[in-house]
Amino acid sequence: MKIDEKEVKRYLRIHGQFDGIDDVISNLSQKATSLLCPKSIVARFDITHVDNGIKLDGTEVSFEGSLIKKIFAGCDEIYIFAATLTLQSETFLKQCFAKSTVEGVVCDSVLTTMIENYCDDVEEAIDKKIYDQGKISTKRISCGYGDFAISSQKDILNLLGAQKYLGIQLNANNMMYPNKTVTAVVGAKKADFANIESSQIIAKNNKCNDCQANCDFKRDI
Repeated sequence: MKIDEKEVKRYLRIHGQFDGIDDVISNLSQKATSLLCPKSIVARFDITHVDNGIKLDGTEVSFEGSLIKKIFAGCDEIYIFAATLTLQSETFLKQCFAKSTVEGVVCDSVLTTMIENYCDDVEEAIDKKIYDQGKISTKRISCGYGDFAISSQKDILNLLGAQKYLGIQLNANNMMYPNKTVTAVVGAKKADFANIESSQIIAKNNKCNDCQANCDFKRDI
């Protein structure tokens, strides 16, 4: 797995050259990829559309909100997943901070980039399964994005058995540990691939394309 060092700089809010930082990023990226082995769990569910969102068939779980209705309109199934850099990432980060604040801060951005890159890989594998069914996938969304309730983290982790199989813990504020852990949902809908506009593919690949948040980490697109 390769870490995109340009993305690391984006998380660090660094543009262009910065004396010595490229070597630190490169060194920590190499260490992270050699030390850490990301893990994930994926599960598929048929869904039923309800007034305020979607219900996962065969469960008592529903995902609610206007974003859920918009993203998964026309979908008949979803894939949920949890991905983590495991507890070893926490140890690695603490070791970096023990050496210096600079190394710790850079390490944190390296690990953030690493988990995002890994989630891209998981999403790509899901997309392939969906494509092979003659369907088109939605972009992935995570709890806390828009009005997708952060409390849904608990439902996703429980459905996946993520505590047992990945060691992921959830605190009272619905924040996950290890910190470099992500849960997400991808939808699948029937589509005529001959009529899919290229702009739809571009929109899926450009993660910041339709995000309404004006955050400091927004990509140039």
